[in-house]
Amino acid sequence: GVSHKVRNLSVTEITTSSISLNWTEPLGNSSFYRVQWTNGSSTLNKSVFDKTTTISNLTAGESYDIRVTAVAADDQTEGESVEFNKRNLLQ
Repeated sequence: GVSHKVRNLSVTEITTSSISLNWTEPLGNSSFYRVQWTNGSSTLNKSVFDKTTTISNLTAGESYDIRVTAVAADDQTEGESVEFNKRNLLQ
């Protein structure tokens, strides 16, 4: 089967309160991307149609798990998530 996982997820900019990401579209079909971030106590997400996004209003010093998932046009088929932890990047 064709992979629906976003590729080449990378951080383009990181500050204490924001993180900017970009990625390459999956080999399979995708109509938009769901970006989710959590610090353990609260989880937020947004849908983006571009292959780049900036997550802002992050709390300095908190550890965030960030996940990017490609979503197909039916709004249900989700690709494999790509995730990483913001704190690891700051060290």
